[in-house]
Amino acid sequence: MKKIIIAMLLVVFSIVLAACGQDESASTDKKAASSEKEHAENTQLKPEDIEISEDVKKMSYETIKGYDGVKDAYIEVDGGKILMTLQVGASMNEETRKEMGDNFVRNLASNAAIYNDDLDGPSKDAYGTLFEVYDLQIGVGTGSDDITQGAKVKESPKITW
Repeated sequence: MKKIIIAMLLVVFSIVLAACGQDESASTDKKAASSEKEHAENTQLKPEDIEISEDVKKMSYETIKGYDGVKDAYIEVDGGKILMTLQVGASMNEETRKEMGDNFVRNLASNAAIYNDDLDGPSKDAYGTLFEVYDLQIGVGTGSDDITQGAKVKESPKITW
């Protein structure tokens, strides 16, 4: 008799544990599906849905020009592509130029997200929704003959220098 009761308790206990485990995995599946849906909604944005106003550009210019060594900055939106340039001092090495370019790109994405609720700003590992919608070309240099160039297509997670 004791063996039957112990066996029944083990079966009931196993069923309860299995049911709890299913709720957790179902919750995880729902979160993943929600995240995928949100990402899909963001990437359904088209360049014509996003306005990169002069105010957004001006904020980005002011921020990047506050860095030592940055002389001038420029942003142009051309269809589905954003072109960005930074003029820097001759003493800035290539690695620092890349960092400045990265900062400029992230700053633009952040400022655009402030003005557009459909955009997510940049994070440590991503440049934000803006650069999931637009391709990017960026040049950082001292003049026309000494330029470090980078590019990012919307499908790529990083800038290729």
